Amino acid sequence: MAQPVHFKAVVDRVEQHDADVASFRLISEKRLPRFTPGQFIHLTLDEYDPSGFWPESRVFSVANAVADRRTLELTISRQGRYTRRILDEVHAGGTVWGKGPYGEFSIDGRNGSERAVLIAGGTGITPFCAFMDDALHERVLPLKEVTLYYGARTPELLIYQALARRCAAELPGFRMELMAERGGGGDVRTGRLNVEQIVRETGGAQGMLYFLSGPMAMIKSFQRTLIEEFRAEPSQVVIDAWE
Repeated sequence: MAQPVHFKAVVDRVEQHDADVASFRLISEKRLPRFTPGQFIHLTLDEYDPSGFWPESRVFSVANAVADRRTLELTISRQGRYTRRILDEVHAGGTVWGKGPYGEFSIDGRNGSERAVLIAGGTGITPFCAFMDDALHERVLPLKEVTLYYGARTPELLIYQALARRCAAELPGFRMELMAERGGGGDVRTGRLNVEQIVRETGGAQGMLYFLSGPMAMIKSFQRTLIEEFRAEPSQVVIDAWE
């Protein structure tokens, strides 16, 4: 893994998806280390003095492969005081500080498995976006079969559905299922992510890897069900649990 660095970045673009969710494109002022898809950064709004302590910050998964070593995409939901501050105060043209990369939530064929299910709730899609972006860039998946289950409250909040559709169209072995709690239609199914249904639709837990990202309550519930009810080995269930 690359050695983390501190970096200042310009906010190049802000896209507001609704009152509580926004995406940010950051351009680092210096060349960054190579990111592994699934890694995250610490983000702070306060000025960082290298001779002092790192300011208060929060961690966010990077939603792109950072192929140019400067551009980072983040999608952030309002969940507390600091994320409220980010959504209210960060505007295009401003600056922020980050440090990273960190984390080991990488999608690979660990344990000899060739099949994986990615389950993303809401903005939990972001580490999988970096994986999809990288796979499109490389024109190949690291496993023979990858199925993405991506759920949100409404179809409009399936922010990265176009990226998922592109992967399904261009990458052999990649399949997607889009879910919206309300307002589904077309290829977006109406309903909530349901791990029992997911296991049935993907042929059972034997030999399957599961990668879970989203609200912590969802992650813990799905992890427990996979291990206790479907007898998946703990090593088969990988969670994005830095929160």
